This record gives sequence, structure tokens and C-alpha cells, in this order.
Amino acid sequence: MLFPVMTAPATLTRPPDAFLSGDDPQAKQTVHDPLTDIGWRHEWITDLGGIRTARATEAAILFVPHVIRSSGFAPFAISIAR
Repeated sequence: MLFPVMTAPATLTRPPDAFLSGDDPQAKQTVHDPLTDIGWRHEWITDLGGIRTARATEAAILFVPHVIRSSGFAPFAISIAR
């Protein structure tokens, strides 16, 4: 997600998703709590599992420049359609 979305997720037209990866449940909670404090709904935060899942979400940065180039520097984030 772009930085403006981190602190104001509800400004998007569709709910964004934030992804948690890690092997320590307490550490995940340490990240989860501040997210909900700044406006992230619990259902927008997806626990992907262990630390190995972080590699996939980190790779998402590879498409960010292309999205910005195609539509300008406007806030956006990934959203999982369910």
C-alpha cells in the first residue's frame, strides 16, 4: 500500500487488506493492534501464516511503480475479493 493508505485506509473506495507474516503470535498482535487503532478493521487484516509467507508480500513492491506510472500517484492498496 502507499503510505497515505496506512494511516487512512477508509479513504479508499474499497476496503484494503494488510498482511501479517511471522512466527511469533505476540509480535503479530503487536502489529495488529496499532493498525486497528489507526482505522484498520479486523477483517481487513489477513494473517498469512509463518515468516516464509512474507517473501510473497514483499515481492508486491515490484508492481507498484507500474501502477503509479499507469494511473498517477494516487493512494491504492491490494484488496482480496472474497
